[in-house]
Formats: sequence, C-alpha cells, structure tokens
Amino acid sequence: MAVTLSASELETFRDKGWVVPDYRLPADLVAEMRAEYDALLARNSHIASDIMLAPHQTDGGSQGVIGSQKWFDFATHPDLLDIAGQLIGDDIILWGTTIFGKPAHNGKETPWHQDGEYYPIRPLETLTIWIPLDDVTPENGPMRFIPGSHKAHELFSHSWVAGDDKTINLVCDADHFDEATAEDLILEAGQVSFHDVYMIHGSRANRTDRRRAAFIVRLMPASSFYDHALGTEIGKQHPAQGYGVRPLYLVRGVDRHGGNNFTIGHGA
Repeated sequence: MAVTLSASELETFRDKGWVVPDYRLPADLVAEMRAEYDALLARNSHIASDIMLAPHQTDGGSQGVIGSQKWFDFATHPDLLDIAGQLIGDDIILWGTTIFGKPAHNGKETPWHQDGEYYPIRPLETLTIWIPLDDVTPENGPMRFIPGSHKAHELFSHSWVAGDDKTINLVCDADHFDEATAEDLILEAGQVSFHDVYMIHGSRANRTDRRRAAFIVRLMPASSFYDHALGTEIGKQHPAQGYGVRPLYLVRGVDRHGGNNFTIGHGA
C-alpha cells in the first residue's frame, strides 16, 4: 500500500515548509544504510566525511566519491517516492544525493542558507528528503529551520563567507530572517523529514562524542528543467559539485518538461 501524508501533515508542509511524517523506515533498512555508510567511508578515506556528494553514482560522481548502487536504491525507496509524489507531483526526477557526516568532536557547521541558491533548475522546484542515520539531539548539530521562510518563493541575497570551518560558504544575509524563530529538527534514526527548496535552514557544529550523519535526497518535479549548461557556469564557483555533469534519473512518471537530458553523466 502507498504511504500517504495526512491532511494535517500536508498543511504543516505548506505552512512551515517542512514536515516529519508519521512514518519510519524499517529498522533493518536503517541498519543496512549504516553498514553501507561504513563501506562508503572506507572506500573514500581521502575525502572528509563532513560532506560527501552523490554517493548514488557508481561511474565517477561529484567530488570523486566512489559510490554504490545501494544509495540509489535507498534514495528511490517506494515509500519515500509515495510521499514525495504528494508534495511535488507524480513525475519525479532524482538529480542528487549527499551525506553530511557531522563527525564527533569536529563536525562542521552549515550556515543559514537556501539550497536553491546553487541549483541550475528552472523553474526552481526541488524537494529535499533528509534521513538521519543516527539519532539527532539538540547537542549534536541538528538541522534548524526558519518556519515559513519558503512562502515568498524567493531566493534571498547570500554573501560569500570564507573559511573551511563550514560545509558551505554562501550564507543567507541576516536581514531576511529572524534566527530567534528557528526550530530544531530533532529526529530518531529511521524518521524522515521533507523540506522545500526555498526554506532557510542550517545547523550548528557537532562538538559531542557522537556522530550525526544524515543521507539527503534531491528530487525535482519533471515539469522543471535541469539546465546542465547553467550548471557548468555555477560549477566554476563550486567545482566539486559537478552540476554540469549531474546524471538525471526519471524515477517516476514522465518528463513533463520534455527537455531534460537523461544521457549526460551516465557514462558510456
């Protein structure tokens, strides 16, 4: 049976910009994801675990990460796609995944930002699925949201803040939000969060003795266009992201836009 959001959960997403459904991934699947993360770290010991891009790609992904088919399978779990379909429609393209490792003691902060500031998607529409591999506590650097910041459907101004103590360097200018309204996303492993691309969010550093890893899935409605040429231009400032060569996967429905390229990035 399809997993469905309740009317109140749909209203929460519309009002706040994110929702944590009354749903959990099966415990054995979460255990499998943790084991696969250990394998991913072992294969990619040359890459810092704070942020690992596109682990679902098996033929040379962004950042040089050596991924595996299992991350693609995790990202396209039928229950997750059922919920996503209620939020962005039944025609769905997977275009990215990320793992934020938040290692113990020195997990980097993620400053306040909007994801869409980076993305070559027009019109800009993307749903982010946030899946904790470990329990998220108030102390170990939870995701923080500014409720309702998505409603303007607008990308606010961001400024470049240098430093390698952050996972990203484009930071949303402070006059666009009130940090005092922020809400922490406290989840147990197996719970799942879905949030809008225009949501202002971030997270503090992790200074605890416990890792706070999370698997992130990026889905776009197939009515939008992923512009690989624009991605190449954006990639000049963010070369590790590989936006110009990201492979697209039509995981449900049809390409409503009609112009998306499903050959780029897929290898020979």
